[in-house]
Amino acid sequence: MKLQIASLCSLALILAACGDSPAEEAPVTETVAPAEEAPSLAQAVASAKGPFAPKDDCGELYGFDSFRGQLRRAITFQNVDSLVALVDPAVKLDFGGGAGVDELKTRLADDPALWSEMSDAIALGCSAQDETSVTMPWVFANLPDGADATSTYLVTANDAPVRAEADAAAASDASLGWDLVKLAGDGPEEGAEFVQVSTLDGKTTGYMALDHLRPVTDYRILANRGDDGWKVTAFVAGD
Repeated sequence: MKLQIASLCSLALILAACGDSPAEEAPVTETVAPAEEAPSLAQAVASAKGPFAPKDDCGELYGFDSFRGQLRRAITFQNVDSLVALVDPAVKLDFGGGAGVDELKTRLADDPALWSEMSDAIALGCSAQDETSVTMPWVFANLPDGADATSTYLVTANDAPVRAEADAAAASDASLGWDLVKLAGDGPEEGAEFVQVSTLDGKTTGYMALDHLRPVTDYRILANRGDDGWKVTAFVAGD
């Protein structure tokens, strides 16, 4: 009997000890907030103010709004077949003889960033040369007389600082919004974050961040209306 009581007591002590043991803590998983994305060019355009803020001269052209809407959708969903249906079979792709829808398909497959380039070109407005031909972005067809397209950049922000030195911490005595600037020298060096610029009238000079600038000769879309409606006839960069 005494042996049974002792065994029961031992069992009770073991159970009590187990009950008093600290519970194993669950691992703490740190929640990392997603990085804030930079505003898209389309978002920047929505509130653009300045002498060369994007304009749309093409909305009243016969059939163009419908064509542009289809083009935007094809680009947004990166639908190659839908895009090709809106492109001239002989579409020009560079100034060295690159052309045609098959070449366009190859380039899009090799460099998916070209979808964003097309989207940006459309977001930056549209200039009508006549009733059957347009250029996107708007600014490419509306450079002031005497401006050198190859060294001219568009400021793609409302208040982009112009700094005294090529440093984000440098003093800024001025800012530019949707204006045109010309580069000093031969252009930005590889890997540079800033470039020396001046306004076309020379009144404002300094350094600007490259992420606030877009070359005027960057990618652009030309479209024409023919017997089969509007078609993209060129998607090119450079001059």
